[in-house]
Amino acid sequence: MKHVALVMSLNKRFDRKVIEGVTRFVRASGKWSVFLEDDPSAKIPAFDRGHFEGVIADLDDPRIPKHVAGLDLPVVGIGAIREDSPWELAISTVSTNNRRIAVLAAEHLMDRGLKHFAYCGTRRHTLDPWNRHRHEAFVEHLRKSGRKCFAYSGRYSASHSWEYLQKQLADWLEKLPKPIGLMAANDARARHVLEACRRIQLRVPDDVAVIGVDNDELICNLACPPLTSIVQDTEEIGYRAACLLDRMMSQRTPKFTHIVIDPVAVVTRESTDMVATEDPIVSTALAYIRRNACEGLSVVDVARETGVSRSTLADRFKRIVGRTVHTEIRRVQIGIACELLATTDLALDLIARRAGLGNAQYMNAVFRRWLKVTPGRYRRGTR
Repeated sequence: MKHVALVMSLNKRFDRKVIEGVTRFVRASGKWSVFLEDDPSAKIPAFDRGHFEGVIADLDDPRIPKHVAGLDLPVVGIGAIREDSPWELAISTVSTNNRRIAVLAAEHLMDRGLKHFAYCGTRRHTLDPWNRHRHEAFVEHLRKSGRKCFAYSGRYSASHSWEYLQKQLADWLEKLPKPIGLMAANDARARHVLEACRRIQLRVPDDVAVIGVDNDELICNLACPPLTSIVQDTEEIGYRAACLLDRMMSQRTPKFTHIVIDPVAVVTRESTDMVATEDPIVSTALAYIRRNACEGLSVVDVARETGVSRSTLADRFKRIVGRTVHTEIRRVQIGIACELLATTDLALDLIARRAGLGNAQYMNAVFRRWLKVTPGRYRRGTR
């Protein structure tokens, strides 16, 4: 048995999901004995006296890196190593692909037909490097598409000054052009934004469309309106970290390895359920598609509903929305399938029928093509 320390927090949803991934490896291998403190930041284990043979540690907690720096045993860090870290961290890492997360958020908001964009993060170094990486990638992806981005990096912790935090955020939001698409650094930050919008009577999503990161269902469903969020493959991060540490303890891998795990997908909820357009024909088409996409809807049906020819609708729709009518129908179907996968235990065949995707085999092909992930993996990621 290998004696391994997990320096993770049971109070953080991200860490708990990572631990679930580690648990999957432990159950499959049956050769680890695991030490886990309830709150490692309050009581870091004494590695020199614990007879540990390996460590998996949360690098995003600023209090932890100094305790794993210079350890003479294999260490895998969860998260990226800060470039300005005062500690010499010559360790392997498994981290989320923050740049891919930002691209997904930008594309999701651009798909809504929005012309203005913003990023709501934190003060520099507060939650770096993932906050900074998401911000930079979000701005860069928008820049490549000819769009600019407003940014906010004010107070993040609300424990002592919730009212001050809300006033700062509200003042910033009020000055932004509308409608605007906003990416928050994570779901907690998105909740701050939604509350500030409510206080100054900004409509979500009509004035401000908000997307978060982590798909923390407690936060997303408690939010008003429910929050759209990006699902990270957090359990896979934990599993890959455990596999890597096991190889390191057996000296079967290069000394330092850095693995990046892509996010799963976007779970769309009401906070971004809109398309910004003043064209009455396109607006009618979008509303009709949302109501009927799962009922065997065709482009001809949509044109008939709008009262224009198929070619006229196609031209106006593509020019304003940026995609074809058929693509929009498919996008809505996939969104409904994703919601059913994330929130129910229905069989895949039944979900495929309800979403207008025929059967499980065809739905699997659609998911692979559009989301680069199978329905089964999507469901596991959202759970």
